[in-house]
Amino acid sequence: MRLDTKQALKQILHTRVAPSYLESNIQQWLREGNLAKLEQLVMSGCGDLVLDKKSNNPEAQIFLKELPSLLSNIDSIHRAIREGRIESIKQLITNKRLALARDKHGCTPLHTAIIHEKTEIIRFLAANFPLVLNAPDYNKRTAMHYAAAARDGGHYLKILGKAGADPMAVDNGRTPDYYRRNAVFDLKLLKERDVEELGADALLSKSVQHGDFPDSPSESADLLSLHSSGVDTGRKGLGKGGGREYIDDEGEMIEFDGNGDGDGIDDGEDAEKNRFEHLLHERLGMPTSDNGLYLARTVAPVLTKALAEVLLRRPANPIGFISDWLVKYTEETEQF
Repeated sequence: MRLDTKQALKQILHTRVAPSYLESNIQQWLREGNLAKLEQLVMSGCGDLVLDKKSNNPEAQIFLKELPSLLSNIDSIHRAIREGRIESIKQLITNKRLALARDKHGCTPLHTAIIHEKTEIIRFLAANFPLVLNAPDYNKRTAMHYAAAARDGGHYLKILGKAGADPMAVDNGRTPDYYRRNAVFDLKLLKERDVEELGADALLSKSVQHGDFPDSPSESADLLSLHSSGVDTGRKGLGKGGGREYIDDEGEMIEFDGNGDGDGIDDGEDAEKNRFEHLLHERLGMPTSDNGLYLARTVAPVLTKALAEVLLRRPANPIGFISDWLVKYTEETEQF
């Protein structure tokens, strides 16, 4: 089936590839209908790894059918927080499970509210969903770590402290007080990241409606560069144990055993606890070498768009098509 432009771009821009050990476990969970593990993955911000999967298991089939709606709901929650829509949040977050629903960067709704300085939403979440107070992000930073880095005179720290958040929680050996005393974590950068991603998504939807192609290769590349600028920092360089460790919402490290289970993971029906699947640096992080960063910032957006065009056009000679497309792109950009 032929893709339209919007679908092709989203397929390339948003699809991440699971590490081989995790992919094999996803397939196992789908075969067995292990909905608890699949839901843990989704609520940890990794639902994109399960999209477009297939299963012969009836229960897994129902899960996969409902997955897009769940992911849309999670996205709506974080979007409403960024926009400060408290009434929408009260309607969207109706249980502890959704209060812990992380975005693709590993942020819970409370993390997101602190990043975007939404005090009313912070108060609402802290008062109504205490389980989220000590829930970690991909770097094991709790909301208290974020609040300590907020540079707001300690206001958010007081709100969370009164609600019962642990002031001695540690990420990699550092307490929130370390973040308060040392400028090692800039929430402004995280806020700018979210704003850029929102703008890129809006531009993508506006630019390629109804399967129409962007007016020119240069415009398409500009669109891609916006997406490429959003570095998924939460998913790279975090693991010290070969990228096979997870942490739960109490901060306990769980060793992933590669057999579809983890030591200490409860297979029961306590879905509300939502064990935090700690996906590490094997998850398609941005390149860290100078050469890798140079390529990512210069040619990657253009080449990604060229690949999207190949998916759309399905030319008989893909290499020749890419060559012609790049020539046209170069000619258009040289006019400016």
